[in-house]
Amino acid sequence: MIVADEPVASLDASVRGEILRLILDLRTSLGLSALVVSHDLGLAWNIADRVAVMYLGRIVEQGSAEDVLLRPRHPYTQALLSVLPGTDADPVVLRGEPPDPTAIPAGCRFHPRCQRFAALDTTDGRRTLCTGQALAILPADAPDVACHLIEQPHG
Repeated sequence: MIVADEPVASLDASVRGEILRLILDLRTSLGLSALVVSHDLGLAWNIADRVAVMYLGRIVEQGSAEDVLLRPRHPYTQALLSVLPGTDADPVVLRGEPPDPTAIPAGCRFHPRCQRFAALDTTDGRRTLCTGQALAILPADAPDVACHLIEQPHG
């Protein structure tokens, strides 16, 4: 298994291409798996079979690269993708500042910045889910989304 944390960050295009080609060649020729940590969603699209999006140390959405990057369901994933160059959608502006990672909010970690949560009426009972019920860690073998405010896939 290859584990690479930001393997091409800050590299010029030619070196970046060589490193990515090496990782892909090693995967193919040796049958290795690769775990690549990156903030670069374009990189994920080009080399990943599966993608996991994290917020404050927890996976909020995971699945095939195509599902997550073309049909994002979690509001954080949608916000990340909305600001990419060439995106037709209006940019999603997140509310406030990211929470202090040493003082993680109760319930859903993303709720203080979530546009879906903000749109709920103050009397909506789902607000209690978001602020008080922590979401389980997603299983690694199934596509899923950690959000109280969306329908989970059936099947």
